[in-house]
Amino acid sequence: MIKPDILVKGGDWKIENIVGADFVKSYGGTVTTIDFVYDISTTKIIEKIKR
Repeated sequence: MIKPDILVKGGDWKIENIVGADFVKSYGGTVTTIDFVYDISTTKIIEKIKR
């Protein structure tokens, strides 16, 4: 049911190894990577918000 237009992962991932990349690209969505920044992640941001 959910079809994101853009899927973004850290630069430590290769596009071909990103889960869901084929699905997003199959309907014209974009898959991209951004520069990897050590010790910053979605998980750490969520943990910080919870505290």
